[in-house]
Amino acid sequence: MFRKKLTFAAIAFCFAFTGIAARAQDAGALLDLLVRKKVISDQEAEEVRAELTKEAASTAAGKWKLSTPINEIELYGDARMRYEYRGGRTASNDLTNPNDWLERHRQRYRLRIGLRGTLADDWFFGIRLETSQSNRSTNVTFGGDSSNGPFSKQDDGINVGQAYLGYKGFPDFTLTAGRMPNPLVTTPLLWDDDINPEGLAQQWKHTFTFNIGGGAAAAPSYSKEGYSKDGKGVVAPPAAEPFKLKLDVFANFAQFVYDDTNPENPIGPTPTNPDHDLFMLAWQVGARLTFPNNVYIQLAPTLYNYSGSGDSFNVPFQGDFTDTNQTGINNLLVFDMPVEIGWKLWELPMRIFGDFAVNFDADDRAARAGHPGSGGQRYAYEAGLGIGQLKAKRDWEIRAWWQHTEQFALDPNLVDSDIFDSRVNMQGVAVKAGYALADAIIFNLTWAYGWRSNGNFGTGGVGDIGINPLDQYQIFQADLNVKF
Repeated sequence: MFRKKLTFAAIAFCFAFTGIAARAQDAGALLDLLVRKKVISDQEAEEVRAELTKEAASTAAGKWKLSTPINEIELYGDARMRYEYRGGRTASNDLTNPNDWLERHRQRYRLRIGLRGTLADDWFFGIRLETSQSNRSTNVTFGGDSSNGPFSKQDDGINVGQAYLGYKGFPDFTLTAGRMPNPLVTTPLLWDDDINPEGLAQQWKHTFTFNIGGGAAAAPSYSKEGYSKDGKGVVAPPAAEPFKLKLDVFANFAQFVYDDTNPENPIGPTPTNPDHDLFMLAWQVGARLTFPNNVYIQLAPTLYNYSGSGDSFNVPFQGDFTDTNQTGINNLLVFDMPVEIGWKLWELPMRIFGDFAVNFDADDRAARAGHPGSGGQRYAYEAGLGIGQLKAKRDWEIRAWWQHTEQFALDPNLVDSDIFDSRVNMQGVAVKAGYALADAIIFNLTWAYGWRSNGNFGTGGVGDIGINPLDQYQIFQADLNVKF
């Protein structure tokens, strides 16, 4: 009886400090081992199994009933409360309201909750529900639905933010389909963090390790310290430690369904230029080289191109990006180069980050917008410094960067919706600071100030400030985020 109680206590301890998916397998293997070693009998092992099953069923985790194909499942999410100020100024040559200032003050929240897990035979899945229907925001504004009465829930709906299925059965390869987290290495210069693209993605990653130097012992020493303890020989100094490098090489490819055309072949005479589904294609290769002491450098060159026409974003440009063509994506062949260098200074994580992008088809894009000869407005870039990290209670982090985007450089439908209000032809500075009040509670402050990069053009894109051109812009956000 004592052996059975001791065995039960040992296995219960393992249950307390191991993952839910592995507990039953680990307990069974441990019991089988103890039976083979004749520490306990078969009967005692079965009694322990029955007691563990009964105890597990009484816990919150034990009440979950998972189907057989699910190997592991994780419930996760976050809730955020936000105060936000945005302000924008009209141009000095505005015919109606020159140099006028428009402001917005909002109290907002967001909720995201999801399940992700692994299935049998190397499959995995993910599902996430979230507030807001916007592709670049999951926020809901307090009082924003007052047309249906105060405290209405008209705009507090729950939407599918992610729904994907993947496979990892091939060495170093991951295949994903559905509405997925962005599979590419990106920055807010090109992509808003809230966008979950739809389509297919293929990822490959392999790690190489290198030992440079070391291995060979130094020449024997005949000093007093060089003799062995018994005095019969000379002891050589220990071999030098090798210099270790780790190289992660990766390739990410994606075929995103950007705009579905329906119908593609309408009844009646076939149009001269019929619409077809529009796809955004991404081709990324890169590497991360890690030195000792967590010093690293990462490069991720990427090429984006579009295939097909769609029926929502192919409006021909006429004039200076009027209200009917702010989201046009014609003539975009964008090369992007995110870069990051990281190290530690006095155990404090630091990093330099940056991004550079150029649109190779900017000459044609400018001409289509009614500005032939302005294809030089094809570049976008950012550069910044980050100090600290947010992993545990009392951690802090601060990032500051400069950002510059020209009129014909990027896809206006993808750029960050907060920094510079989803616009292109903007430049300025941004600062973000965070502090971990607890392991799962983060307080963030964000501030940015920007202005038009080139006064001869509008500010392409559609944001929350209803001004175009947006001559000056400022944003301040205070966030309290709880993760679970």
